Amino acid sequence: MRLKTTLNKNKAIRLLVTCSFALFVLSLTACADKGEPVEPVPVLPELPAITVTSSGTYSVTNLPGDTTQTMAGQAVTSDGNFQTIYYSLEDGRAIPKEYAATDKWDIAFAGIYNSSIWANHGEIQFEDGTKGPGFGSTGRGGLYLVVDSEVDSKYYNSNTHKPNVLPIPFTYLDEAYNKITEVPAAAQAQLLSNGYLNLDHFLGSGNGYAFYDFYGTMYPGNSKKAHVVYNMARPIIIKTAKGNWAKIIIYSFYKNKPEDPDRDHQAPFISFQYTILKDKSTNFNTIAP
Repeated sequence: MRLKTTLNKNKAIRLLVTCSFALFVLSLTACADKGEPVEPVPVLPELPAITVTSSGTYSVTNLPGDTTQTMAGQAVTSDGNFQTIYYSLEDGRAIPKEYAATDKWDIAFAGIYNSSIWANHGEIQFEDGTKGPGFGSTGRGGLYLVVDSEVDSKYYNSNTHKPNVLPIPFTYLDEAYNKITEVPAAAQAQLLSNGYLNLDHFLGSGNGYAFYDFYGTMYPGNSKKAHVVYNMARPIIIKTAKGNWAKIIIYSFYKNKPEDPDRDHQAPFISFQYTILKDKSTNFNTIAP
């Protein structure tokens, strides 16, 4: 008699669990039928292979920007709807946009022709509510533009904010880059974390990493030289999302890295060189040339 009673209780419990699960499934279906779908768990795309595993100097050529967009017919105050490009200096790979709110990337290229440069800092938010790439990530990186007056004087007029020499020889870019043997104290004290680097003195901005010949005034009469960007000899110090230091020099935003670009060269394809210290060190001299 006791055995029969126990069996009956077990059957009742199983029936109750089954009915409860059925009601749960029906409630989800009902929500979906009423236009209240249950949000699926997001599936992140597979990451590319890691190509950087140690401190060192690395080159990147023709990193594709958003080549589906153009500024033709749009105001220069528009962002052109260019998709942001994310890159991991730590791992040496492009990072899919689905990882924007993670610490998987260190530098982002956003805005018009991907020309605005951001670091990965999860607290980037401006007074108007605009949020930077990676808002909400655990990254606490930053940027610092190095303006070497000695190198700048070889090609740039600091009074007019225009180059005296165009195109700017890549040898000047290499010189400025190689002169940085350690992370400057100013970079550590004035790290730009809530903002981005832009083109030089363009639309009210300050010092930038590249000169934009908006109307082609540097080459009057040559329409192919209007709206051309020339990268300057101004390296950028990067604090990565994981807290390591790197220096980077951006050579070109045009395909195949032309030293003397014009409108026939396709953009944006980003070419740069960087040195990363993966041990929290600040001394670039520890890296063999």
